[in-house]
Amino acid sequence: MDIKAGDLEAIEDEATFVRFYTDYVQHVFHQARLYPRLSKPRVIEAHGAWLSDLKRVNDHEPQLGEGLDHFKRAGHLAFWVRRMGPVVEAVDTTQNFADAPGYDLSSDEQAFRDLLFGYANEYVAFDLGYQFCRYYELNKAGGSARANSLILTEDCIRTNCHFLKYKQVSPHALYLIFKSLFF
Repeated sequence: MDIKAGDLEAIEDEATFVRFYTDYVQHVFHQARLYPRLSKPRVIEAHGAWLSDLKRVNDHEPQLGEGLDHFKRAGHLAFWVRRMGPVVEAVDTTQNFADAPGYDLSSDEQAFRDLLFGYANEYVAFDLGYQFCRYYELNKAGGSARANSLILTEDCIRTNCHFLKYKQVSPHALYLIFKSLFF
């Protein structure tokens, strides 16, 4: 699922966020031939906490003439999506007994499944924040050569997911992680 112009602003609306987030997670899980089960109350909680955080940070940083940048907004979004844990289950779509036997999983699909089974909420949170940052960096005036050529390694992704799951990672730390990836 591609991030488009105005998505980061549009998801400040709760209903838009719920639809956007649900579509995003379904798209991610589909790549591993899985279907996510989400807790809608947790999605809504993540959204509310994200907006409250943005308002609080913006109110305490009066020197920000143009508001919070995409790195800060994405860092706070990733933090709250991870913290609220809205993905509660992954359903294996290859095991539907009503369907005829399908094709086997590729090694890439199996590896991605393994990652999602261990770090579903962490991966989605990190990837969502990363994709917003990448979109803005690619589409800023002059574009970003770094964003255009950046490909995260499996080790980088797994390390970030591990830290998000087992360590205390603040929204500010996520902001720095995202910013450092593009500079």
